[in-house]
Amino acid sequence: MNKYWFLVPLFLIVSGSYVKAGIWRVNNQFETDKTQRIFSQLTPLNDDADVLPGDTIHLEGSPVRYNNFSCTKRLIIIGPGYFLTENPETQARAELAAISNMTFNAGSEGSLVMGLAFNQFSSSGITINTNNITVQRCYMRGDVAISDQTGIRILQNYIIGSVGGRFSSTVYSDVVVRNNLFIGGGFNTQSGSFSICENNIFTGNNITISAASFRNNIITNANATVTITSGNLQNNLAAGGQLGNENGNMAIDANSVFVEAGSTDGQYQLAQNSPARAAGFDGVDAGAFGGGSGYRLSGLPPIPLVYDLRVDDSGNLETGVGIQIKVKSNP
Repeated sequence: MNKYWFLVPLFLIVSGSYVKAGIWRVNNQFETDKTQRIFSQLTPLNDDADVLPGDTIHLEGSPVRYNNFSCTKRLIIIGPGYFLTENPETQARAELAAISNMTFNAGSEGSLVMGLAFNQFSSSGITINTNNITVQRCYMRGDVAISDQTGIRILQNYIIGSVGGRFSSTVYSDVVVRNNLFIGGGFNTQSGSFSICENNIFTGNNITISAASFRNNIITNANATVTITSGNLQNNLAAGGQLGNENGNMAIDANSVFVEAGSTDGQYQLAQNSPARAAGFDGVDAGAFGGGSGYRLSGLPPIPLVYDLRVDDSGNLETGVGIQIKVKSNP
């Protein structure tokens, strides 16, 4: 197994944008060793004075779930993604960085979390108690719960839950929700309102959303109860025609929209003759894969990825050990 642990250092060599700030590894299969810039869990890393605000944390895939984490420092936390065995050319080492819950508290403003799997319980998710937090390319069985905050970005995630106020009376602002897959269940913004809710897919049966702009979304459940409050309700597709046919909104046959084959997230890519193609505002594709920053399969982070690694079983001092490696960039 140790032959895989050079993957993160390789990222540091080939990606110049990652050498400007401190970089640390977290792996719960190792003991903490600061001389090697490795911690075993996130909490002691967060509390360590040598880990500075703005540092990047590579939370590595592991067979063991990581401990819950309360963040009080501005950190960039990057995991390997999810559905790694379902989509092609993901990671050579297809293990999740799984955690049940993460909370962002005062001091963590400006943090980003990406490529993690919050997958233990139906309540596994993220609580945001401070401003300017980005949740991107994560898998979540539960919700993103927001306190009275502003500057929240929820982008390119696969969420079996909702994004809304931590409490029914919570009021929040400047929350952007784009290019997500919201699978099953209900969705309710409660007392808060999004500034932008665009290019998402909703498959649930009860959808209540308040947003300044609600456009380019796809609602797949023809029997869903849908209540959208928006001053800019445009170019959305609904299987039951719940949004009418004005301002580019239209009713669709849900069976004609997606490829409906492939991986858990890949099945929501648009079919070749999908009515969602070019149906969005300004002619973009509607749905999670459309717009300027479409959903990325498996939530792969935008760093060079080792997707194939082969190491000879043996070698010697003269010939060394043969290694074949395939790396690709990822947008």
